[in-house]
Amino acid sequence: MIIDGHVHICGPPLNQEYIKTPLANGSLITLPFKRADCSVDRLLQAMDTHNIDMALVNAFPGAVTNEQLSQIIKEHKERLKGFAWIDNPLNESNSARELEKAFTKLDLRGLKLNPGTQQFSPADPKVYPLIKKATELKIPIFIHMYPWPLDAFEYTKPEHIYTLKKHVPDAIILIGHTAYQHFMDLLPLMSYPGIYVETSFGLEMIADLYGVKFAERFIRRIGIDKVVYGSDWMGTQDGKERIVDNNFSIFDKMNLTKEEKAKILGENIRNVMEL
Repeated sequence: MIIDGHVHICGPPLNQEYIKTPLANGSLITLPFKRADCSVDRLLQAMDTHNIDMALVNAFPGAVTNEQLSQIIKEHKERLKGFAWIDNPLNESNSARELEKAFTKLDLRGLKLNPGTQQFSPADPKVYPLIKKATELKIPIFIHMYPWPLDAFEYTKPEHIYTLKKHVPDAIILIGHTAYQHFMDLLPLMSYPGIYVETSFGLEMIADLYGVKFAERFIRRIGIDKVVYGSDWMGTQDGKERIVDNNFSIFDKMNLTKEEKAKILGENIRNVMEL
């Protein structure tokens, strides 16, 4: 089974407007993706084209709400699973309740955090109640680790994950984008149970700068059982999909066994989420 561990879609209205997502400070960022190009039908078509059996879809402000995503998941429950979005993860009195509602009433099976747009550090103690609730519910937490927006460098350091795990040791964390330019800082974290690394953009960057052989050595050092394939699909941009050959087929260029490739492309996240 091939599972894409990181995709986005848009809920209605599916028009030709570009997606606008709010930051924690109230400002808006316009993304280079038209709403109609990010529909669930477009996603399913892309999955069929690339022989992807299942995808993990993230709720995201300005694109698709938890409620909209829940309805979409119900209509495609064999192929899609949803990750919830919490507007203010530092709201100690409410964030955990919001997540429990997303889990019990909306059937969402993961939590998506973006320290860049939400402008917080994963090491902030105010986020611990939310992380503890996710741990209690036994659902994974996807943490965006890419410096976007560009003023988010301070929030997207892997060292924050160490601090978070120290206080919530049973948390199951997917580190997004292979922590991009901070990828080497992942190595000390891999001795901790419950930490996994998602590949979109980061692994491509590593292979492009240092070569596929280096990228293979890196994921072996991380641990094959800790690597989760993701595309960060969000429709099309200039007619090109985010599920692209250099994203999906990079593993074909590595000297991986059939069993190792199967783990990365689906079995690891399937075991994490008990799919």
